[in-house]
Amino acid sequence: MMMIDPFRWYRRRSRLAREAHDEVEFLRRRHGETALLVARDKLSRSDLTSWGRQVLEQAIKELERQGRQS
Repeated sequence: MMMIDPFRWYRRRSRLAREAHDEVEFLRRRHGETALLVARDKLSRSDLTSWGRQVLEQAIKELERQGRQS
């Protein structure tokens, strides 16, 4: 039987949120208002790892949230 380590899960989710936030900041600096479009375009690439895909999906959610607030 496999045991789920809550601390490992928490650290992984924290790392995912941190890396997604860093990606959002990078995209905003580099592409400005078109950051969301660029992120969606990057998500369609076939050479992304599963971790990279998760980071971009979180970054897109954050960009969409920021877009609605503006």
